[in-house]
Amino acid sequence: MSTSLNLLLLEDSPADAELMIEVLRESGFDPTFRRVESKDAYLRELDQPPDFILSDYSMPQFTARDALRLMKERGLDLPFIIVSGCMGEEMAVECMKAGAADYLLKDRLGRLGHAVMQALERKQLIEEKRQAEQRLFLETFHDSLTGLPNRALFMDRLERVFLQSRRQPGQMFALLHVNLDGFKMVHSGLGPSPADRLLIEVSQRILRRVRSADTVARMEGDAFTLLIDNLKAIGNATRVADRIQQEFATSFVTEEGEIFLTPCIGIACSHAGYESGEHLLRDATAAMLQAKASGRAGFVIFDKTMHQQAMARLKIEGDLRQALDRKEFRLAYQPIVDLNEGRVTGFESLLRWQHPESGLTSPDAFLSIAMELGLMKSIGEWTLVEACRQLKVWQEQFPRVRPLTVSVNFSIGQFAQDDLTHLIQKVLERSGIDPSSVKLEITESEMMKNPEAAIKVLDEIKAQKIDTCLDDFGTGYSSLSHLQQLAIRFLKIDQSFVRRLGTEDDALAIVKTIITLAHQLGRQVIAEGVETAEHLVILRSLGCEYGQGYFFAKPLAPEEVDTLLASGRRW
Repeated sequence: MSTSLNLLLLEDSPADAELMIEVLRESGFDPTFRRVESKDAYLRELDQPPDFILSDYSMPQFTARDALRLMKERGLDLPFIIVSGCMGEEMAVECMKAGAADYLLKDRLGRLGHAVMQALERKQLIEEKRQAEQRLFLETFHDSLTGLPNRALFMDRLERVFLQSRRQPGQMFALLHVNLDGFKMVHSGLGPSPADRLLIEVSQRILRRVRSADTVARMEGDAFTLLIDNLKAIGNATRVADRIQQEFATSFVTEEGEIFLTPCIGIACSHAGYESGEHLLRDATAAMLQAKASGRAGFVIFDKTMHQQAMARLKIEGDLRQALDRKEFRLAYQPIVDLNEGRVTGFESLLRWQHPESGLTSPDAFLSIAMELGLMKSIGEWTLVEACRQLKVWQEQFPRVRPLTVSVNFSIGQFAQDDLTHLIQKVLERSGIDPSSVKLEITESEMMKNPEAAIKVLDEIKAQKIDTCLDDFGTGYSSLSHLQQLAIRFLKIDQSFVRRLGTEDDALAIVKTIITLAHQLGRQVIAEGVETAEHLVILRSLGCEYGQGYFFAKPLAPEEVDTLLASGRRW
């Protein structure tokens, strides 16, 4: 089978041209050719480049050297063989250096077919190498999902722009960090493939709102960065952020329905006197987190206060990761009092962090960070083990105080652990306490994040004869249908209602309603936030079973609990 060949002949002798074509046909080629002999005609042919060029060395208006130079000036790299009647060795070498693939004498055309085939194969190898290098570059420096530059390529471009701005102080640029608030929940709901398609559309929407010279990269997950170079005014960066916000005002249409995504954008600008491009990315990220923390769509421009906050956050993260190994966590215990008998019946264990520099730290300052870092599983396990160990000590030390229980707080994330019930069983067996001595507490708002999962786990816990308590009841808007399905024995009234008893009529009505509802559903009630004798009188009159608050005692250290239990105090 003949090999097709789109050929351009630079030859002023029609007879010589015919001879070359005949030799190529005999060598297995099927050439389609055009013959030219002038510079202008040659340049016109290069507008639609051929597969191959055969050229005489010397023609009336120009030479093969000129033809090679003109081809290179056009940015073309075509197989080019010189076929000459007489050509010196030195001239041939010069032409090869200029880009010719080979040279032949016209009286020795026998190897023309072989020379052309070799040149074509060499061209194919070069093209395959170029394509392989291009694929390697794309795989190494581009995101496989969206096709955008990845972190490595973005950081390289950022550093180049940064160094250029150092050489030209008047040149300004900005870095935008875009994160999609709530995307993780969308990913969990839709699944990986639909979420990936969503990210592709996100990248396309962002690209529509920037200039072609700007760089948009996907760093990881739903995090995108934009490098806006050659800014005439820093305010132009905020206009880019505004345009991106406008793009996301329109919903994303998926097979599962319409989805709205909220972009949180942090902006860092080059005029702030940075020492490296990485510092801009760090500060744009800090500003993005500030935008996300605000809870609404928008952008935040970085300032120095955010850097201080970010550094403080990093220190807390580092210290938290080591707190368990350093044995820095503590438990405080707040008494829970049987209101009918006026005696202590149990304790709620409350986590504290004995920070080496800041001292005793309440969970409000670190729990949310621990959750983000994925530390709650190990912290929760430590809390359960320590609370059960301490309860066993008290039960043995004060055998007449019966029953004596301990409550341990759990989050919905901990409830979702596959091995939670196994963990509880293992801890109880190791501590040697009766399962009925332990209560697991979860807040109503946490429970409502995933009531279906909570129902399943609560049933498993109930099967282990462990009591559960719905904390902060009245603040989480749980429906009656869910409440009926939850294997909960205790409802704990939120302290915001209890503290207002005796001063506000609506608080009394709410507390009375909760107690009545709980009793009708077969639940018992713990009132949190009991601070006065009047609170105690009202709660007793309403039939509330248990109370907890500063009227009885603040959260106590274990040795203070020893003193309280030894006193036999009653209210």
